[in-house]
Amino acid sequence: MDILDFAVYVAPPYVVAAFAFGATYRLLKYIFLWKRGPGPEPRKRGAGSLVKGLIMTFLNPIIESIRRKPHDFITGLVMLHILGVIPLIFLLDQHIAAFAYWFPPYALLAPLAIPLSFTTSALTVAAPFKPVSEMQWGFVNTIWGPLTVFLNGDVLAVLAMLGVAYKIGDKIVRRAHGLTHVRIGDFFDLGLLFTILLFGFMAAHHLPSGDIVTYRTVLGIHIVLAELLVALLPFTKFWHFVFGFWYGKLHEWYDLKYKRGVAE
Repeated sequence: MDILDFAVYVAPPYVVAAFAFGATYRLLKYIFLWKRGPGPEPRKRGAGSLVKGLIMTFLNPIIESIRRKPHDFITGLVMLHILGVIPLIFLLDQHIAAFAYWFPPYALLAPLAIPLSFTTSALTVAAPFKPVSEMQWGFVNTIWGPLTVFLNGDVLAVLAMLGVAYKIGDKIVRRAHGLTHVRIGDFFDLGLLFTILLFGFMAAHHLPSGDIVTYRTVLGIHIVLAELLVALLPFTKFWHFVFGFWYGKLHEWYDLKYKRGVAE
């Protein structure tokens, strides 16, 4: 058994169990440590006002980020998340195939699959070792149409790695200036994410060039590191984006807009 076999056939149930345990622990902390004061009686406001308040509760942090820290908005939210890890994780065609193996209904997303590149060639998982002279090139025909020029695995992976590299550099500068909220764990989380992206890019392009053993090793490392991140996710900074941000904003909307009737 090599590392790829371990990652695909052995590790998944343990990863799911570890994630479920961590997520349950974090959710129970939210529930039982939430201090419910008596507070004011909910003010009567129209449904339209409440819906608008809910939308603006989520939009205001984004608007403020654009105004005050446009570089963080571009690198953190856009490059790292919106045009980076989110479409890569859930819509990259190789990932859809892998997730559908573990959870067959996921194959329903296949029509939305993002290709590895905006051109096709013999450089695929099915035929990774043809010589360059035998490759057949052509433009990919997907539901994304012309957007495939930048909405492909190569571009998104590079954007995500640039976003992670910027965040790491920014935290190094902040820590050098003595900002205490920058933790060592942040560097571990971001470094792990960068390594996952790097090995995924290498596996997709069969780098370094070699035999099938080298390819399986690189791909296995990519998957194992991704599984490690999933298992640790509830205890990393990424839990905020997965759950904490949404919970906090819903709580803010309930407390300010619904109970106190604060207008925009």
